[in-house]
Amino acid sequence: MKIVSVILARGGSKGIPNKNIMLLKDKPLINYSIDASLSSKTHETWVSTDSQAIKNVALKCGANVLDRPQKLASDISSSEDALLHFSEHVDFDILVFLQPTSPMVLSQDINAGL
Repeated sequence: MKIVSVILARGGSKGIPNKNIMLLKDKPLINYSIDASLSSKTHETWVSTDSQAIKNVALKCGANVLDRPQKLASDISSSEDALLHFSEHVDFDILVFLQPTSPMVLSQDINAGL
């Protein structure tokens, strides 16, 4: 059984520009979710993004990256549509959906959910 996690991180945040890669205690915000996933029982950790900057950070942190089309990364795009796009490109049996803006989620939390 293949367990993968996905972190949806679009680049077009208007409230706080580049929030997903802003530093929080010397690490990009998204790094906390990536680390939690990499330390959990998931087999693969993915970031779905439309942003080259987020892609670069995600790869540096050890995640796989799926390039998301712009039409699925607008202010009116839904997470559900981005998750469906992900499911069309990555094979898995169980999907763990993590938020890049939830740095307090730990690998133990992911494992408990599984």
